[in-house]
Amino acid sequence: MKRLVFFPASLARLGVLLLGLSLVAGPAFAQQEEPAPVEEEASNRNPYGTGMGLEVLVTNSGFGLGGYYLKALGRATSFMVETSIGAGKSDREIQFFGIGRSYIPTKANYLLMMPLQAGVLRRLFQSDIEDDFRPYLQFTTGPTLGWEYPYFDDLDGNGSFDPDVFLDENGNGVRDDGEPQERTFDSIGAIPKGSFRGGLGGTLAIGAHFGLSRKVTQGVRIGYTFTYFFEAIQLLEPEVKQAQHYFGSPSISLTFGRLF
Repeated sequence: MKRLVFFPASLARLGVLLLGLSLVAGPAFAQQEEPAPVEEEASNRNPYGTGMGLEVLVTNSGFGLGGYYLKALGRATSFMVETSIGAGKSDREIQFFGIGRSYIPTKANYLLMMPLQAGVLRRLFQSDIEDDFRPYLQFTTGPTLGWEYPYFDDLDGNGSFDPDVFLDENGNGVRDDGEPQERTFDSIGAIPKGSFRGGLGGTLAIGAHFGLSRKVTQGVRIGYTFTYFFEAIQLLEPEVKQAQHYFGSPSISLTFGRLF
């Protein structure tokens, strides 16, 4: 009788013990078997990686203006689209200023360059440097649209500016051979006289963004920008320098942007 009474009581106590263990262990096992959380959005993992802004550029050819867009791809990498507009010049150009006018000896044509580039921006030393200083490496490439337009009115078609001027009997300006006077154009007024030129280019640069704000950012960038035009461009008179396909220049950019 003792065994008949003892065994069911022991079994009941064992059942209570197993039930208690299941209540304790169940959540633990459920937590372990739970699938890994869905990966966070790149913009949340990289709060400084998505945004857009404006650029002020300085190159060997002068000043330029541009804009950029960034989309975070990961903790340290962003997809980048960038465009700008600025002048292209020869390294031999020397501009002289007079009263009310300027003059560039041997210049043949003006050139405007409008690149549209895409690539990557990679943040450097992210785990070693505080977020208020964010250095990065940039590489972008893409098409470049050029607009070539004349520096002077080449009436005789010889490709050279003929400044020697005399007055005829009617007081009109002529050269010593009696041909009409050739005159220079200003850099704005001659734009409608130009034509398109297509090319490919790229930018390799290193820079840094500053500040801890999650809304606005600013930075500076130093790099090298290059373009190859499919059709050679004549910037200087042919006897001074042949038409050129390749244009390259160091550049410094100041950036002002907004983060998303």
